[in-house]
Amino acid sequence: MTSVQFLTSDGHFIGFTAKGHTNYASVGKDIVCAGVSTLVQTTVLGLEQLVGLKLRLKQEKGSGYFSCLILQETDQEKLCQANFILNLMYLGLQQIAGEYQKYVEISIKEVEKNEV
Repeated sequence: MTSVQFLTSDGHFIGFTAKGHTNYASVGKDIVCAGVSTLVQTTVLGLEQLVGLKLRLKQEKGSGYFSCLILQETDQEKLCQANFILNLMYLGLQQIAGEYQKYVEISIKEVEKNEV
């Protein structure tokens, strides 16, 4: 199963962590994994290239672990733009999780900015 946990602070998304493999199908044929991966990668591209954010990214190849965190020095306007993009990712993952409940789960965790 792939678990995606979104991090929020003061009502705004500030990042996410994805863990695990969906195991819906064999490698290269797993449409659920492909959907989750596409949303993750597109979100990171949007945050970096469209909004211009500096992110703390961590990926562990083979384990299915990927994390993305907006760095603290971000101004309010960019945080609002990032929140929009991360909300879109959240909605997309909700759609996938609704249809493939055994393979994808999503959650939200409220954190203090100084915790991350």
